[in-house]
Amino acid sequence: MSDAPTHVVELRDVQLAFPQKTVLEKVSLKVDPLDRLVIMGQSGSGKSTILRLILGIIQPTAGEIFFKQFEISRLQRRKLQQVRTHIGMVYQYSALLSSRNVRDNVALPLEELTRKSTAEIDKIVDEKLEMVGMMESKNQMPSELSGGMRKRVSLARALVMDPELILFDEPSAGLDPVISSVIDELIISLTDRSKVTSIIVTHEMESAFRIGTRMAMLYQGIVIADATPEEFKKSNDPVVRQFLSGSTEGPILEGSKDAVATK
Repeated sequence: MSDAPTHVVELRDVQLAFPQKTVLEKVSLKVDPLDRLVIMGQSGSGKSTILRLILGIIQPTAGEIFFKQFEISRLQRRKLQQVRTHIGMVYQYSALLSSRNVRDNVALPLEELTRKSTAEIDKIVDEKLEMVGMMESKNQMPSELSGGMRKRVSLARALVMDPELILFDEPSAGLDPVISSVIDELIISLTDRSKVTSIIVTHEMESAFRIGTRMAMLYQGIVIADATPEEFKKSNDPVVRQFLSGSTEGPILEGSKDAVATK
């Protein structure tokens, strides 16, 4: 690319197809600096797949995926690993290592990807744990933590490399409504304070509208809506309207096996 990139992430006509199924048809998205882009859609619509494509874990069948000026699918493994140090990931169920305490889980990226001393790592880990309110738990094991606490630790680990982009896969999964709200507010405050761009995959409508500065909806392998939250609420698209209302009447269930339960 000859021009300086203006987007943190860009997907250009991305397709992902398997022998039995096409997951993404032609997906184009642009994520600008400091955006909190929420990606919504039905289960199996390809939301989490987009995060894996951005990380280079899987390759698209066609199309291009950029992180800043780097085309992810064209990077050699070593360069891809370097690019990934600028991207944090918060997994659906936290993905903490059960054999390591909180401090060691958060320290892991620093230990594996940098040459920092133990003292330097300890200082950074303490700073990030303080940011998510988990300093007092740094010697505890994941099994001793609640779901909300594990999510906070996962967020601290995602921040530990001071990334430019954080990817969130269903950050409210498995949490009660009150703790979900706490995590949502934490995501907003931390991304604002850290000046970091974020992409959040969720099907939780309250979380989506609380967190998002922009919203995109996937349906049948394409992006059918990409707008601000306020514009999204006013959409006349029948699929968007049905998804937001949770109604059993509308195009989403037409021809679906799930429609049987509504008859």
